Amino acid sequence: MSRRIIDVLKVLISTGLAAVLLYLVFRNIDWSDFLSKTKSVDYSWVVLSIMLSVLAYVARAYRWNIILAPLGFKLKTRRTLLAVIIGYLANLALPRLGEVTRCGVLKRNDDVPVATALGSVVTERIIDFLTLIFLFCLSLLWEFDRIVTFFSDAYASVELPAYFIYSIVIAGIVGFVAVVLIIRKRDQIGGKFGKILKAFFEGVLSLRDISNVRGFVLSTILLWVVYYFMSYIIIFSLPETSHLGIGVGFMLLVTGGIALSIPVQNGFGTYHGMIAAMLLLYGIDKTTGLFLATLLHTSQIVAVAVFGTVALIISASIGRKKQVQ
Repeated sequence: MSRRIIDVLKVLISTGLAAVLLYLVFRNIDWSDFLSKTKSVDYSWVVLSIMLSVLAYVARAYRWNIILAPLGFKLKTRRTLLAVIIGYLANLALPRLGEVTRCGVLKRNDDVPVATALGSVVTERIIDFLTLIFLFCLSLLWEFDRIVTFFSDAYASVELPAYFIYSIVIAGIVGFVAVVLIIRKRDQIGGKFGKILKAFFEGVLSLRDISNVRGFVLSTILLWVVYYFMSYIIIFSLPETSHLGIGVGFMLLVTGGIALSIPVQNGFGTYHGMIAAMLLLYGIDKTTGLFLATLLHTSQIVAVAVFGTVALIISASIGRKKQVQ
């Protein structure tokens, strides 16, 4: 089977799954009530959220530069910014395609090896995952009763067979052992694959050699603070949700982060369903919850589409820079 056919199948499967999930989430919605809410939206909050996304892109690009610096790549934030935004744009086509795409853009524009850049992106994702866990623990302390209710209700009817759980545990152990062995033996693996593997792990392990620790920590904090406000301020765009407090902001951030981490086309269905279910815990009816989730999700898609297209045009017009290491 050719690579092109496989790529097409990936898109079709991902899109089909997203369509099914959207149908399941919206199938019992009163559409006249849903659409009537568009008349009461204060879109100034939505526009502000979209504009804040630019600050998030800059923070992520700046942090990526700090991770790449120990590997010998001294880049301008404006150039990695283009790669970051284009990566988000690529994710609209296929989940996780953005990580590879932004590394490809950096290779084209600044001659950074794809394997090295991809390794640094893995480091980024690990940091983001740990940050999400920290925020989940923080929100658990803040909204303990609501979170326990949310997950118990969401998974009350899910019964996993014992063999499935054992298979996951065994696969996790085998995967962990394999990764450890590859890391330890990476210098002994020869050929082109060995060079790529070595570059990849250099990128992954670059965090241990960063010199600008303060910049790394502050940019990470800024990134997640912006993410928080991008979600939270949109609740003020609807009269039904404008009374919600800052605690719901953590819930939106964590719930949305979990939903978007699921490998479904841009979180379609998963994001809407999980956000609406979470808002039920605050007394927000399902229709309003789904409308707010749609508003949040659509604003992020619009931001990526607009700024990603601009970044793509700029990237295509700038000159390539040869790195001197």
